[in-house]
Amino acid sequence: MAIEFTGEQLEYINSSIKEHVFLEACPGSGKTEVVAAKVAQELKSWNTGTVGIAILSFANSATDELTKRISKHLSPGRSMYPHFLGTFDSFIYKNIVNLLATELTGFAGDGNDSSIRIVEPSGHLGYQSQYQYGGRGKVFAHQFSLNGSNEIIFETGDSVKNRTLNALAFEDWQERDLLKAKNKMLEGGFATYRDIEYLALNALSDDELKHFVGLLVKRYPLIIIDECQDLSEEQLAILQALADNGAQLHFIGDLHQAIYGFRDVEPDKVKQFVKINKFTALKLSRNFRSCQNIVNLCSIITGRHDITGNVSWLDSRCEVIQYDKCPTELIETFEERCNGFKHNVIVSRGHSILRKFQTSATKLNNIQQLALAIKQFNPNNMEALNNSLELFSEFIRYHLKESCKPRSFNCPQSVDSSLAWRRFLCKSLEHLADNGLQNMKVSWSDWVKLSKALVRTLTKLDFCTEAISTALTPLNEVNLASPAGLAKKEVNTFLGSTAKSTLSLSKSTIHGAKGETHDVTIVVSTAKAGGQPGSHWMSWLSDPESEAARFAYVASSRPQHHLIWAVKKLKNKEKEVLEEVGFKVR
Repeated sequence: MAIEFTGEQLEYINSSIKEHVFLEACPGSGKTEVVAAKVAQELKSWNTGTVGIAILSFANSATDELTKRISKHLSPGRSMYPHFLGTFDSFIYKNIVNLLATELTGFAGDGNDSSIRIVEPSGHLGYQSQYQYGGRGKVFAHQFSLNGSNEIIFETGDSVKNRTLNALAFEDWQERDLLKAKNKMLEGGFATYRDIEYLALNALSDDELKHFVGLLVKRYPLIIIDECQDLSEEQLAILQALADNGAQLHFIGDLHQAIYGFRDVEPDKVKQFVKINKFTALKLSRNFRSCQNIVNLCSIITGRHDITGNVSWLDSRCEVIQYDKCPTELIETFEERCNGFKHNVIVSRGHSILRKFQTSATKLNNIQQLALAIKQFNPNNMEALNNSLELFSEFIRYHLKESCKPRSFNCPQSVDSSLAWRRFLCKSLEHLADNGLQNMKVSWSDWVKLSKALVRTLTKLDFCTEAISTALTPLNEVNLASPAGLAKKEVNTFLGSTAKSTLSLSKSTIHGAKGETHDVTIVVSTAKAGGQPGSHWMSWLSDPESEAARFAYVASSRPQHHLIWAVKKLKNKEKEVLEEVGFKVR
């Protein structure tokens, strides 16, 4: 059945690929379908066999969805070659850094393979500084990188350590020490994602590589960036270098949904980039997802008032529900509000609130994550299964030496099939549960001893593919330990009780919910202000230009039917504030 596009949508689909374009797309505007239709239209008339379009996003899930949508518009079996459809990171990794790996890093390669291997802060590498810093000991080279301004940025996986090290002012000899460790790591064929961006910038600004840059732009004369609001300063600099050499850029996104401040992503920088490069501005201002009540409330949060909702209802579709001490008090109320709807999601700023709906235990360490994954494992309950898979994948990731795919249950980058990875996780949990680990009425010491023996054999079992076995080599010699001070205590007692699990309520962070469509969205605020930035409802309404407001906007623009904010019991003046925004306070 043919899709009937609106005038705004057709304006972009028929837009020129010979100029820069910025398509500002509000939530629920059919953005992905429009981008897919635009790409498909260009592909149908594309007649250059070795020149293609690069269609880039920032998550594998978004890439998969675009692939599925584009294929609907093309003849069956049509290959994407010579075009590139993938993440921004994979584009610069495959088309710039890996092609110039030896020139950029000095890495000689292994046989005929000179591919750089990506590593994250949680990985285990031996490259480190000669000296100690900030009272935190020596620094590992894969736990810091250089940004586009040649500043050293620490990303150790420990927020306290990051703040300490990033606050230091380094003398020349200290910078030389750190850069020496970093260069040794690069020469060894390893890099972080930030390193890849830094190396790509170096390549694009090197006069001796101008010919290469020219060829790259000829290879991909049009670059389409989905979710452009997620572009960092370094990524914008990479795109600027490509634009300066003749590439045309199409930005698609919503600057009000920029929620990656921790990655130095600022919507004002994207806005400035668009202005300087004289992009043609187009809009998608019709929200087909949410009713006008929800659209109006979201407009107040961000100050954007040009969006038209799908349906107007006489009764309020925006509601505030109050809890006394903990949001889990409201589970039965949530169930009542979600009755009759299928896709209902509890959303919060961070994982700590969501964890309250899973277990009474807090701040789980690695071995507790494994225990809770096995305790909750239930193949007949989709939510419990997803919780188990997430926890188990986090346990595995802790012990790996390579980067993992986002939003794919921490699937290692070297494993191509996310489906095969999910199957491995399920089979592994089933194997661990069937071989005694679901018995938690034993001491941590005994449970951990059995766990270590079983985990060390996972890569040798029939359901473990060769690719997964290779990626999980570190598990073969893994060492596990009981939680501090609990070796003789019973696992069940100190793991925490499992909260009621329901089939009708999923759970997600605001970052995880971005791009989703729900029937009912329940946004949970922390009890107190002043904790994790953007986690309390007051911060969501304090400044329309703030990232906290954008958090609220992203979360609150997910539902089709009902929006609920769950907050700690309100004072009268606080009730008035929320009622003025458009909520009905219960």
